Amino acid sequence: MKKFGLLGKNISYSFSPVLHKKIFNLYSIDAEYNIYDLKEENSIESFLNSIKKEGVLGLNVTIPYKTSILDFVDELSPEVKDIGAANCIKFCNNKIIAYNTDYFGLVKTFEKMGLNLTNKKVVILGSGGAAKATIKALTDLKAIIYNVSRNPNKEKIKLKNTRTISYEDLFDMSGYLIINATPVGTFPNIDKSPVPQSILQNFDFALDLIYNPKETLFLKFAHSKNKQIENGLCMLISQGVKSEEIWNDIELNYEKIYDELIDEIYK
Repeated sequence: MKKFGLLGKNISYSFSPVLHKKIFNLYSIDAEYNIYDLKEENSIESFLNSIKKEGVLGLNVTIPYKTSILDFVDELSPEVKDIGAANCIKFCNNKIIAYNTDYFGLVKTFEKMGLNLTNKKVVILGSGGAAKATIKALTDLKAIIYNVSRNPNKEKIKLKNTRTISYEDLFDMSGYLIINATPVGTFPNIDKSPVPQSILQNFDFALDLIYNPKETLFLKFAHSKNKQIENGLCMLISQGVKSEEIWNDIELNYEKIYDELIDEIYK
């Protein structure tokens, strides 16, 4: 039996095992997918050595290890080199190869929303691994990108192809799309939003990369202002499917898997 899993911290809420089990069932893959909840960043190296010995073939990587994981891999895919963060690793020929399938999940999400991002102003909240993948996808789609950070002077040096601003600056802005790429609002802390309701009035679309809960407070604020909203489920499913393609060297049907999962996850 093949072994895969998810590495992160405080990730018991994750729907990833449901997603990957569905893929295994649909495509008759003899495999299991486990949660690896690692409490300390300084344990990553010993953890990776341990699961290599167990025969694990691949991992997804989530908060807060998408950038720190790069210190422990042997090769970077082209998109990881551009983004500076990884959410997928593959154990292959005694090497660890890092990929970023979040990038592909974001492109799929923008397609699902029907967005034309060329020369459109897009605001991203946050500056972690998810934000970096978002910036890469938006750059390739020729959007005008603003990144909102609690430490804008620090992030100006690190993030390419963006204009970095503070949360205070955001009150004077408007745009086409606003994206929450922070963990604020994730279950169980569902009564929090990274920005107040008044901010959402100034954008046409709102995307929250969180998928649990189905509608975060951030999205509820946008919905109350009659904005088109989308959560992170499409991104989750798309990046997971891409990960399975990388691990198993196969091609999968994204739309079929999404249709199978949407009702199962949000029963």
